[in-house]
Amino acid sequence: MRNKIFINGQSIVLTWMISYIVILLLPVAIGLLLYMESSKTLKEEIQQANDSLLKQVREIMDNQFKTMEQLNFEITWNVSVQELLYSNKYDAFPKEYRYDAYQIARILSMYKTSYPLIDSFYIYLNKDQSAILPTTVRTNSFAYETLHMSDAFSFSSWQAIVTRSNFKGFIPMYRIGDDNKLRKTVAYISTYPEEHNKPLATNVIMVDQSRIIGAIQNMEIFNKGHVLILNNENQILASNSTDSLPTDFPFDQLDSSSNFYYTDSSGEKYEVFNIQSPRSKLKYVSMMPSTVYWKKAAHIRNLTYLSMAISLLGGGILTYVFLRRNYNPVRRLVHAFSKKQTLQSSKRYNEFHFLQEAVDSTLIEIADFKNKMEQQRHIVRSHFIEKLLKGKLDSQIPIDEALTTFEMKLDRQDFAVMLFVVDKSEPFFERINHTPEGDKWKLLQFIIMNVVEELLSERHRGYAAEIDDTLACLVNLTMEDGYSSKLELLRIADKAQTFLSSTYDINLTISISSIHERIADVPQAFLEALDSMAFKLVMGGPEILSYDDLQANVTCESNSGYYYPAQIEQQFMYAVKLGELEEAQMILTEIMNKNFDNPGISVSLTKCLMLNLVTTMMKSISETGDIQESFFIRNPKLLDRLLCSKTVQDMQLQLSDMLEQVCVFTSAKRQHTISLTRQKALQQLVNEVTAYIEHNYTDANLNVTMIGSHFNRKATYLSKLFKDYVGEGLLDRINKVRIEKSKLLLGRQEQSVGDAAYGVGFNDINAFIRVFKKVEGITPGKYKELIEK
Repeated sequence: MRNKIFINGQSIVLTWMISYIVILLLPVAIGLLLYMESSKTLKEEIQQANDSLLKQVREIMDNQFKTMEQLNFEITWNVSVQELLYSNKYDAFPKEYRYDAYQIARILSMYKTSYPLIDSFYIYLNKDQSAILPTTVRTNSFAYETLHMSDAFSFSSWQAIVTRSNFKGFIPMYRIGDDNKLRKTVAYISTYPEEHNKPLATNVIMVDQSRIIGAIQNMEIFNKGHVLILNNENQILASNSTDSLPTDFPFDQLDSSSNFYYTDSSGEKYEVFNIQSPRSKLKYVSMMPSTVYWKKAAHIRNLTYLSMAISLLGGGILTYVFLRRNYNPVRRLVHAFSKKQTLQSSKRYNEFHFLQEAVDSTLIEIADFKNKMEQQRHIVRSHFIEKLLKGKLDSQIPIDEALTTFEMKLDRQDFAVMLFVVDKSEPFFERINHTPEGDKWKLLQFIIMNVVEELLSERHRGYAAEIDDTLACLVNLTMEDGYSSKLELLRIADKAQTFLSSTYDINLTISISSIHERIADVPQAFLEALDSMAFKLVMGGPEILSYDDLQANVTCESNSGYYYPAQIEQQFMYAVKLGELEEAQMILTEIMNKNFDNPGISVSLTKCLMLNLVTTMMKSISETGDIQESFFIRNPKLLDRLLCSKTVQDMQLQLSDMLEQVCVFTSAKRQHTISLTRQKALQQLVNEVTAYIEHNYTDANLNVTMIGSHFNRKATYLSKLFKDYVGEGLLDRINKVRIEKSKLLLGRQEQSVGDAAYGVGFNDINAFIRVFKKVEGITPGKYKELIEK
């Protein structure tokens, strides 16, 4: 058996071996992770160090370059320089040009004292091709020979720089120093604005690279690489190396990335860092060989590889020792079980699966047996409780023996029955998906029965069962002196109802029987609970109804049947006819309260009352217009829903909804009638005002106030009414009528403009002309000429 299981490819030996290997590989993985993190941290530190040193160099050099720009600013806007370049006096006094140039040279000598960090500077004049230096003025050829002459920097290159137009920036140049040695220099070139499309002059300000190299050398000590300063055209202004950048250097990446890799033509790899100056647009670039960059990381990598090799060797030895030691007990246990257990499947299991199957098969058999017994006991007990409640117990079996069989104890003093009916179950069912409808109902009933039995078991005894479409619970109570059994049942019912509603969205209607002292009276208690539930479902009322409360409130039906006197019907009809919804609802509420505050009216009379109320609404609607336009003819389903209502609450709800819609209908009808009446009265008033104006337009005193007094109305209000209806004000209508009448007068040859004005009620001829032109667009005189032609 041992050899057979050990050879099996699914043996526990293989599983343990894989587990040990996984544990062994854990420190190896941690070592790799530490190596990666340390390499990443080292790289970030080197990058931060390079970035910090580059920023230091940028700060130092930006100050230097700022000094050059400041000197250029002072030279450019010097009054003498501006006069020399832009003044017209030299056309009249040409000899003063040379004198002023020498004066500027003296001024430049003072600038040289003020800017000791500037190595050399001058102004190149394109007009006479000369250069103004501190203390002297030289021709262009002489200035080139003394300042820049070298094989690396030709005269033509110099001329191209100092004669270019619209340029301002830093470029690399060569300069001859005081010791007559050629030096690399950084020059700031600034040209003056052109005049007649010709450059006037150029400022050249130079700082030797030796000043810049001192700051860059600190970078070289740190990374043993190359540090460069480039202008916006990627020309090298300063470098710690004599070598120039390769032609294939990716200058475009300097603008898009602050750190990238670069491999030169010889295969040497570099880490490139760069930052840009925010004010001078210069680039500060550091190129560090990757071999230097990864020198410390390689040392860490070697240590990591060594630690992983030691871990693998030691772990392998320990794995073999512990694997052999731990397998012996398992082998003996499998050997013992294999004598009594036969595998039912042809699938090959390892040792633990074999043991698990042997134990599980036994436990499953025991659990199935207990489950079947419990289900059978639950069904039989529910059947027993149902017979007990209905009084159909087998008289041949003693009740005490049956109670003992079902583990039920009914040894308390009082007995009662509680019935439970589910009102709304849709929210509960929506929470349970992928379950058959029958199983959903079983789950709901199981929850209710368990909750009720749990609440009763705190102080009393309770046993629930399903009977027809309801759930019944037999309650056996023991109450202390001074406490009411009825109040205790109401408390338990309220607690169960609240808990199920808030936790599971299960809403219950609960009925409670009277309290009985003998178990033989349990069937009577069950009937009492049924009566209470039937009354609740038909007549409505509280969600928890006690049979005692029902009996106390039942009264004989009065001779009048129900409360709905004639004067109340008239008030209700008047409110509905006027569309007064709030008033109608108040009257309807009063009628409902009078009839249903106490449960003394029968279901039949309740329906009669509802139909009487509907009849009142129909009468109110018929008095508002043609019966063919009646609300009920167009909405027949409202009456159908009312007649199909099964409970008082449903009837009241349908009646309230019907009342709201009827009031909306009658209110709209009433408003429409009022609107038509108002429009008719307003039309009559407008016609009367128009006739009055037509009859009195010749009266010079005719105005809005006179019309308002005639019609006993406020003038402004009357004018607003007229304008809202006609679209023009009263004064505009008066002027319009007068102008129309004046046009008839102007058509007569014997009538002058003045006669026409006075004839239609104008006292002022100028006012007549102004109004006529406003209405007709021309003057009355021009109108008369057009008619005569």
